[in-house]
Amino acid sequence: MGLRTFVGRRGALRQPAFCSPADGVGSFIFIKRQYLTIKDIWRQNMKKTLIVLSALAALAGAAHAQSSNVTIYGIVDSGIEFANNGKDSVSRVQSGSLAQSRIGFTGTEDLGGGLKALFMLENGFNVDNGSLAQSGLLFGRQAFVGLGSAAGTVTLGRQYEPLHSLHVKFSTHAVGFGDASAAYVPAIEDVRLDNSLKYVSPAFAGLAMTLFYALGENTALPAAGKSYGNLLNIQANYDNGPLAAALSYVSKRKTAAAPDNITKNIAAAVSYDFSLLKPYLILETVRNDLSSAAIPNYDFWSLAMDVPLGQGRLNFSYGSLKNKSAANANSRSYGVVFDYDLSKRTTLYTGYSKVSNDAGAGFGVGSANGSEVAAAGPGYDPRALIFGIRHKF
Repeated sequence: MGLRTFVGRRGALRQPAFCSPADGVGSFIFIKRQYLTIKDIWRQNMKKTLIVLSALAALAGAAHAQSSNVTIYGIVDSGIEFANNGKDSVSRVQSGSLAQSRIGFTGTEDLGGGLKALFMLENGFNVDNGSLAQSGLLFGRQAFVGLGSAAGTVTLGRQYEPLHSLHVKFSTHAVGFGDASAAYVPAIEDVRLDNSLKYVSPAFAGLAMTLFYALGENTALPAAGKSYGNLLNIQANYDNGPLAAALSYVSKRKTAAAPDNITKNIAAAVSYDFSLLKPYLILETVRNDLSSAAIPNYDFWSLAMDVPLGQGRLNFSYGSLKNKSAANANSRSYGVVFDYDLSKRTTLYTGYSKVSNDAGAGFGVGSANGSEVAAAGPGYDPRALIFGIRHKF
């Protein structure tokens, strides 16, 4: 039996009565003075169901979107520089002195179970003329892909040598204008290496290990020489509150120019943040199996300091490079920089740097772009004064 409401004249309602199933689905039910068939009720219920399913699908899509992300970032750095190479002077617009101008893409994807995929593509460019840096490479600064988990991170591609990252961390402005590492690093070590594999361990009580191996891939050489150019870098990094330290070892096989030579770098660094000032110290030795004037051994050390001043910072850097394979070929670098934050993203800066070379040395003023002002020749002392602006996005 079913419940049925009979309707007489339009708008006139009779009392409900029971009806048998034989009365059919076209029977009327009176609800709040509306006349709905059973088919109408079914349609309304389906509509509500579809709304709920659509909402659940949207939530599922949002959750999936949150599992992966891509970030676009960059730095635009330029300034007016007054430079002297020890012989001649020039005024010019310079690019990337405090931090090299760049645009980058980085991202991660959550693969589940604590595993994630990651990548980075970073291009360097020159603001003064719009050209590409790193010899015109599209992603000359960095280009790698890898996997990360609680067990550490493994990446493959064109990457920073960990030893260079040591200099970045323990110098003013990450090897920026006027820093001693910026003046001498190009002569004593690599910065980035192609065809590299890097593993970074998780930190245990502040201590993390980095293993780095780069393949020289000199396929044109005979089979016995295919390992020429290969580089191994093992580095320990320690961070515990205001104290940071690092120890690095590098072994590199030379290429066809010196096929039997192996270069070894050993470096140690330490810094401590006293709040009122933060000093950095780097010590490094470079030794070659076949040492000569053309393949010199070096001893390098630098002392740098950051002094916070309100929204600004005053940075000092001094470094010494001793050539152990040639006479009168030592060099010293001096630098001072003041930078002032207009916002979290925009900074004004000014700095002065000088390199004092012995008669047999010809090093230039360093910056984030490498050699900012090259020396006119051995024995010349280059110097530079710069006023610049850096913007991050």
